[in-house]
Amino acid sequence: PGSLLATAGAMRVVGLLLAWTLLRPAASQQCHPSSSGGVLRFTDRHAEIQVPALHRVPSSLDPLYSLVRRCLDLIQQNPLPTELLRTALNDPGSVRTLQVVQYELGYVVCAAVALLFTVAVPVAGMCFCYCRSRRRCGGRLRAHRRSLGCRRRCLLACLSFTSLIILISVTCAFVTSQRVKGQMEPGLRAVPSTLRTLRQHLANVPQGVQMVVDKFEVPRKQIISDLGGLSRSVGISIHAQLKAMTYAALEDLQDRAGDLQTSLHHLQILHRTARALAAARAELEPALRERRRRVVALLDDPRCTSCASVLGRAQSLELGADYSKVPSVEKVLKALAGLPRSDFAEMIRQGNGTFNSIPELAVERMAQVIQDLQGDLARTAEKVQSIADSFPLPDYTRPVNEALVKAEERSQPYLREVERFERYRWIAGTVLCSIILLILLCNMTGMTLGAYGLSKREDPSDYECRGEAGAKFLLVGVGLAFLFSWLLILLVFATFLVGGNIQTLVCRNWVNEEIYKFIDTPGNLPPSMNLTRQLNLRRDSNLSSAYRECKSGAGLWEVLQLDRSYDLDEHLKTPKYTADFQKRLGDFMANLGDVRLLRSEGRQDLETFARSGVDEVDYGRFQEEMKNPIVQTSLPGLARNLEGLQKMQRNSTVAGRLAAEAQALWHMQNSTVQSQEALVAKLGESVQFLSRLAPQLKERVKRTLATTASVEARLPVQAQQILRQELGCFTRKELRYFSQYLNWVGQTLREDVASCQPLATALDNGRVILCDRIADPWNAFWFSLGCCTFFLIPNIIFAVRLTKHFRPIRNRLISTGSEETCPFHIPRVTALKL
Repeated sequence: PGSLLATAGAMRVVGLLLAWTLLRPAASQQCHPSSSGGVLRFTDRHAEIQVPALHRVPSSLDPLYSLVRRCLDLIQQNPLPTELLRTALNDPGSVRTLQVVQYELGYVVCAAVALLFTVAVPVAGMCFCYCRSRRRCGGRLRAHRRSLGCRRRCLLACLSFTSLIILISVTCAFVTSQRVKGQMEPGLRAVPSTLRTLRQHLANVPQGVQMVVDKFEVPRKQIISDLGGLSRSVGISIHAQLKAMTYAALEDLQDRAGDLQTSLHHLQILHRTARALAAARAELEPALRERRRRVVALLDDPRCTSCASVLGRAQSLELGADYSKVPSVEKVLKALAGLPRSDFAEMIRQGNGTFNSIPELAVERMAQVIQDLQGDLARTAEKVQSIADSFPLPDYTRPVNEALVKAEERSQPYLREVERFERYRWIAGTVLCSIILLILLCNMTGMTLGAYGLSKREDPSDYECRGEAGAKFLLVGVGLAFLFSWLLILLVFATFLVGGNIQTLVCRNWVNEEIYKFIDTPGNLPPSMNLTRQLNLRRDSNLSSAYRECKSGAGLWEVLQLDRSYDLDEHLKTPKYTADFQKRLGDFMANLGDVRLLRSEGRQDLETFARSGVDEVDYGRFQEEMKNPIVQTSLPGLARNLEGLQKMQRNSTVAGRLAAEAQALWHMQNSTVQSQEALVAKLGESVQFLSRLAPQLKERVKRTLATTASVEARLPVQAQQILRQELGCFTRKELRYFSQYLNWVGQTLREDVASCQPLATALDNGRVILCDRIADPWNAFWFSLGCCTFFLIPNIIFAVRLTKHFRPIRNRLISTGSEETCPFHIPRVTALKL
């Protein structure tokens, strides 16, 4: 039992040490996941005033647009004419025509071709009309040859092919013309609309900044909500992290108090029982001696038959255990007299209650600091308001606003003129495309009727009305082509000149940013067009760098010229607004772990118990003495032997005396010995408990006192560490709210409220509208219409040549010509006039 007790005690010590090691709070312990903070949601952004970014929309006509751009690159291979533009902008009167011609050489060549076409095609038409009046063009074939059918089929195929190309071209011209019309109106409306949007964006900067500042209410409400539960959360955390250690110490203390009570009880039993057994032995000794004498005398009587076998057992009838020889515990009882002087149960209940009240104590102790933190938060709101008060933009965006107003006013007349020109272009383009369709209709009708007439004609020289009608339809188409070709080439050249120069002079140099470089070069623009000054850009900046900064998301204050530099990042540093908040939390101290587990009276009781000498009593003597019986010979066994001898006796007197002695032994066993055996059993329980407890009593009490003192000393320290840890986690959590808000402020001011990105977006949108949505279909329109116009020339030639094949052939063998031309002339029979 002693070894088992030692093993159990060692395991309990190890368990306490492990609980202390694993459950004690550490300064480096991670914060609880719930203390990491959530993501704040900010709504009501300034997004109602935005310049939507436009992008090039992929189209099925993109291959056509790409082809036209390559053609224009071949026509105009010169780079941006910086010298010519500088002269034209600064001194328009000194611009030399030769410079313009040299730059526009490709367009000059195209103009010469257009002029030649404008003159040559109508002149050819007039010549054709004259020949037709003389029956020399578009007449009949004069002879039938074997190759005539092959030539006719070839002419039909060529005319069909040219008609197909013209049809495809005029279809593209119709589609692109409608696209220009569909994009021109919204594109022209987008100019003043975008300018007004930019002015509204600039005008609403102060309201937007104030709106952003007012959103500090979001983190403020969240922080106030967190402050409301801070104190109880800290108390619960302290209680949760220290309860294993505290409860283990209280349980150990309760065990030692139980050991004291139980030991005192068993010592008292041990003392009383040993005295009672000694007194009972003294009373039993003369009675047992007398009983032995009488039984021996009876068994030694000659009249007792077969009694010699039991005589030896009767002679050994004497007392066994002598409890007067065991050690006395009276000295120990005197040392423990009056114990326990303290109520351990109440003491433990009070310690447990004090420890369990830590959450409520934390609420009480932290009430003032939470109130102070709420005051710090109100002062932080005033500091945040300084962001709006010190924002510098309203005084420096006036030049930009005035420039936008001026641009809007000056653009209105030009936009109206462009709209009127576009309306005329669309009408002219639609009419001329319709005429081309009419020419194609004449071609298709003429070829259909002509081919049908040929199939119905048996003799090539026979007249066939459908073939003749087909020839006339072809000639009508030829006439329309001659009549309107000059109008077509004029419309093509006019739109080509405008659209080509927009593409090569503006769009191409806009994409590669050559325009920005030209504007940025000093001296290229007259002083009245100094955009850096008019837009109040930084002196060390230019339009190109400002455009790139705005496109990358810079704020207006970063590109405008200010009287003093303004660093938004400096105004949005978190410590500027959280220093007081952090300092107050960092300086807070509170004693939340002052718990008394063991008062001085209880400590004295346990120390007295350990010094009482319980462990010095020789409990082995008790155990050795208890191994001896009360009587050396078993009284019940001897009584049964006597009863057996009684039955064997012939002498009734001896038999009677044997029965009487047996009855006396039974009476002694039941009345005296059994009561002493009961006392011995009771004594054995107490001896067993005390012998198991005694070897480790001092060590247990010493460990309990040390553990209790250690826990009492560590509780305030560990509670303070947990308090610091919880406040540190809380501080980091709330600082994340501040950081989220300040980061959102910076992002919103840069990308939304006070962003100059709308200016870059407006420029990009202008390029998309002008170049991608208007110039591309515009140039595709004149290119398609030009293809129609130039393919009218082979169309005229093939139609005139094919006309002869649809009319009857003049066969020379049946001709009424002269004899020179017809040697086998047969005179015609004529009627005689009577």
